[in-house]
Amino acid sequence: MFEVNYTLIFLATVAQFILGALWYSPLMFGKWWMQIMECTVSKEEMQKQQKEMFPFYALQFFLSLFTLVSFANLLPYISTFGIYHVAFWIWIGFIAPTQICSVIWANTKKKYWLKQIFVMISYSLVGFMLAAFILSMK
Repeated sequence: MFEVNYTLIFLATVAQFILGALWYSPLMFGKWWMQIMECTVSKEEMQKQQKEMFPFYALQFFLSLFTLVSFANLLPYISTFGIYHVAFWIWIGFIAPTQICSVIWANTKKKYWLKQIFVMISYSLVGFMLAAFILSMK
């Protein structure tokens, strides 16, 4: 019987969370993201808002953990394929279309659609592959 390694799942969740913090920071795509969201607050106001975001960060962490527990529990049933192959098809078949639809149906201006879609789906692909890498460390 396949046993799920919850320590690796937790580590993969933490890694995804750190990746997200970097991805949406000014070091990577944060400036684009602020442009897309039409956010024009000062640095001080941004720091204040970030302190108030803890419940949202906690929810994001929980949802990422839930996703990776689900992914890890699927692996024994689809283990004839490589973990990266499975991660890619889950991303392309479920995650990317859902994120693209969320951009299209949200209040995002059409001129920002491609940037927002790129930032969101590329983050989810890299994050999911990072999780697959960590989960493969049995």
